[in-house]
Amino acid sequence: MAITAAAITGAVVGLRHSLEADHLAAISTLVDDRKTDRPGVVGASWGVGHSLPIIAIGLVFVFLSASLPESVTLAFEVLAGLILVYLGLRMLLEVAGLLTVERHEHDGHEHTHVSLGSVSIGSFHTHVDGESFLVGIVHGLAGSGAIVVALAASASSVPSSFSLLLSFSIITVVTMSVLSYLWGSVLTTRLQSALKVVAGSASFVIGSLLVTNELLGVGPVLF
Repeated sequence: MAITAAAITGAVVGLRHSLEADHLAAISTLVDDRKTDRPGVVGASWGVGHSLPIIAIGLVFVFLSASLPESVTLAFEVLAGLILVYLGLRMLLEVAGLLTVERHEHDGHEHTHVSLGSVSIGSFHTHVDGESFLVGIVHGLAGSGAIVVALAASASSVPSSFSLLLSFSIITVVTMSVLSYLWGSVLTTRLQSALKVVAGSASFVIGSLLVTNELLGVGPVLF
């Protein structure tokens, strides 16, 4: 595979990969939960976290000519599914008014206060986009991310492999940044409320199906 062809392939796969149902469900719930005036940063953070493990593992497998163990991909598939269930359930609880997440910034850092009903769960101190970054990492090691690693490993040369991985990562970051910006800045409050239920339900269902499919072999193969 020539360098140009590899770059085009990586870009196309990155665009399709970014628009997968589990990724859209995750980024929409993250953007809504962050309640930030810079939603594009959330998507970009997710994209960077998503791309880093793919680039790292891809290059390792390129140089070692190895194949990704099935047990490793299974573990990350299940973990990604559990995270989607958590994100979806959290959004649905917030829409129903059962879960309250209040944030304020102090010295460039966020303080989060969480309440379930009338019971205070606790107060947390986090960096602005740490959660988006970590969720992106998990999704990067699960799902069709393994396909990108396989494509890079099968390229005809190291430069072609690097070209594929780089173009995939750039498109992923740009696409998720744009999508998260549109979700957080363009949509009206009323439409957001309706879509919260859809996104939360989709996240919960997709995550549940992913976990049951991988662990029990029950349900459709989603990814």
